[in-house]
Amino acid sequence: MYDGKQVVRVENTYKSKDLYNIGVEMKERKGTGNYEETRTEYNITYVSITERNLYQEVKSKLKEREIEYPHKDRTNMLNGMVFTSGNEFFETLGMKFKDSGRTYQTGNKKGKSILIPDINSKDDIPQKVIDYFDYCMEFLKSEVGEENIILAQAHFDEDTPHLQAYFLPIVKEVRRKCFVKDDKGNVIKEKSVTKDGKEILTPKLFRDKDNKIVYKIVKGNFLNNDQFWKQRGGQHSFAKLQDNFNKFINEKGFKLDRGKVGAKVEHKTKLEWEIEEKENQLNSLNKEIDYSENVLKSNKDTIKEITDYKSTTEVLSPKKKLIGYKEADVENVIDYSKQLEKINVINTNEIKKKDNQITKLKSENDSLKDNDEFLKRNEIIKEQASTIEDLEEQIGEKDNVIERLQNTITNLKKTLEKWKNKFFEVIDKILGKQLSKYEDDYLDYADDFINDRKYKDKDKSNDFEIGM
Repeated sequence: MYDGKQVVRVENTYKSKDLYNIGVEMKERKGTGNYEETRTEYNITYVSITERNLYQEVKSKLKEREIEYPHKDRTNMLNGMVFTSGNEFFETLGMKFKDSGRTYQTGNKKGKSILIPDINSKDDIPQKVIDYFDYCMEFLKSEVGEENIILAQAHFDEDTPHLQAYFLPIVKEVRRKCFVKDDKGNVIKEKSVTKDGKEILTPKLFRDKDNKIVYKIVKGNFLNNDQFWKQRGGQHSFAKLQDNFNKFINEKGFKLDRGKVGAKVEHKTKLEWEIEEKENQLNSLNKEIDYSENVLKSNKDTIKEITDYKSTTEVLSPKKKLIGYKEADVENVIDYSKQLEKINVINTNEIKKKDNQITKLKSENDSLKDNDEFLKRNEIIKEQASTIEDLEEQIGEKDNVIERLQNTITNLKKTLEKWKNKFFEVIDKILGKQLSKYEDDYLDYADDFINDRKYKDKDKSNDFEIGM
């Protein structure tokens, strides 16, 4: 019998432009999550950054470890991973939950209350829950390498407890395409036609006797997201990750259901989930208002009938004696009509409140629906996919050029190093001070200042939480 469902989420498309805001979300708890400040102090930090922000931390680690990577905006710099389960699992571990006052608008829990951790002190977090996240960290270290984990925290200040971590996708070797070269070592180009009919020159790929592209293996330390996941199974890598974690965590004594193996379940992002929740909440309010309007109309019709009857027969006048009617019955009718008027006022006020809620929700929903980037995401991906093959060919050519440039740069650096040493030697003699020992501090500070200014003003409203 399982105590809960296994939930492991991976996001592997974080670029340089995302790093600053990820750090802000993790450190300052600002983002799209339902954060409760009174519980933030109980979060557990497993790995923290030592630099001023996450961008500087990543840059420092890559430089310190001499890791090679493409210095391009489209390079995937970080991967993120979340470990969690449903509240019922954490309840079996002894954690208590309380009603948040909100309800689920979608899914199999639609209409049910959203429960959140009931934490007022460290003692309210059971040791078994802490053990669970400790084991999740142990698993993560074994899968991606402890030295590659940049930031990791267990969060108790959101709706569901979870471990959120970020790591560098580092590999020890990469596969690179080989190209046909002439006698002078230059890559030979050949004409090719793109899918849109445009004729271009591309590097000629070196192929074997079966016409398959030949690759060369290069050893070293590389930041390479594509190779990282290919080495773990390619398109089956995420499924293998789920299998490995399920085996690992169940051996530790936690009964989690892996779920249907091979099921093609498409997990929603947090933004997609919130849009669906808002739309369902809006539909529920519309139904509730329709019901209230029907009740109100019925009440108004009843009042009108009584009023009309009063005007013709004066039944409701307490000043007249009525033959055939008891005075007590007439007074009851009068009281009933007054109660209907009160109900009418109450319903009117309730409808006004709901109208305000609907206006607000419609505004938020329209804002989300108007997000062109979100709505057109799939179309853009399809368009980009059609050109990836052509771009890869061009990239191969550029890689070859870059390789030659890097050799030239290496030679230039050696020459510049000699001139730099000579320069500082002369300056030290003139000033009588060892100015050269401050060189790295000045260069690092200047580089750090430029990059920090570049990213700190980015829009902080983006969603950097990994969907759960």
